[in-house]
Amino acid sequence: MSNSSRGRRRAVWALIAVAIAALVIWGAARGKNSSPIHTHLPAATAGLATVSVDRGDVREYVSCAGSLMPIRMQVLVSDASGKVAKVYVEEGARVSRGAVLCEVQRTPAFDFATQAQSGSAKLTAPFAGVISSVTVQAGGYVGAGQPAITIMDTSSYFASVEIDEIDLSKVAPEMTARVSFDALAGVELPGTVQSIGVAALPRAGMVTIPVRVSVDESHDLLKPGLTANVRILSHTVPDVVRIPVRSWIDMDGQPAAIRITGGQPELVPVELGLSDGEHTHVLSGLSPGDEIVEDAVSAQAKLNRLTGQERDMLLRVRHADDQ
Repeated sequence: MSNSSRGRRRAVWALIAVAIAALVIWGAARGKNSSPIHTHLPAATAGLATVSVDRGDVREYVSCAGSLMPIRMQVLVSDASGKVAKVYVEEGARVSRGAVLCEVQRTPAFDFATQAQSGSAKLTAPFAGVISSVTVQAGGYVGAGQPAITIMDTSSYFASVEIDEIDLSKVAPEMTARVSFDALAGVELPGTVQSIGVAALPRAGMVTIPVRVSVDESHDLLKPGLTANVRILSHTVPDVVRIPVRSWIDMDGQPAAIRITGGQPELVPVELGLSDGEHTHVLSGLSPGDEIVEDAVSAQAKLNRLTGQERDMLLRVRHADDQ
């Protein structure tokens, strides 16, 4: 066989090999593109808004809850035993510092140590504030040391909260916070961590640490005792690639976003970092300017209905502690 014949045969076999490889790749791509997910993805994303991947800060918060407290509160007790001669205030009254709140007519028979004393004892306000409770009444009797009136200074407030012990290393005095209230929808006020308790507290199978957070602005509807929900800003990752928190989904254990390329949606695996409840840090898989489906969670729910497949709908927020 001549060398030219052998060369032609080698060329033919090379062409055949290339053709077979192309057919394999085409078949794999066709199989992938004809999967139920790929087939129904355009319908699942139809009509959903898109958003561009951008850069910005992603923040980590420590969330906790507790009660709203007045900046000062004091239970006033009678320093004398006797009959209550006069009560000058009632619950809800605003008083100035030094105002007389009630008078007690001393009765020496109640306390031998004061037999030489006579006249009345006056209970006065130690600071300006609001009377929150009155437990005595005119004509009644009160013993020395018995609680009589409670006064609160509501010129400012703080939130008395408890954090989980696992978050102790993430919280420090002077950290900023946001304070919201179950009773006041849409109201969120700035706050500052003032102090962290010196001892941990056992709470029904868990251990918590008391934290005091000042409320740095006021609101007309604030009341002592309201449930206060506090988010303490613990950590900020500045100027990173980020996407809205609902723009990624869990597909069989792999976080993914739905990117729009050439007008067509495609699932793109992504690696995620810190999430702050609004944005999630994208470590890889997307670039600033990429167009993605803003509400991929809704798209996944519709995709599940269209494909008849039950897929994991749980959003798993990953906190990148190593950042």
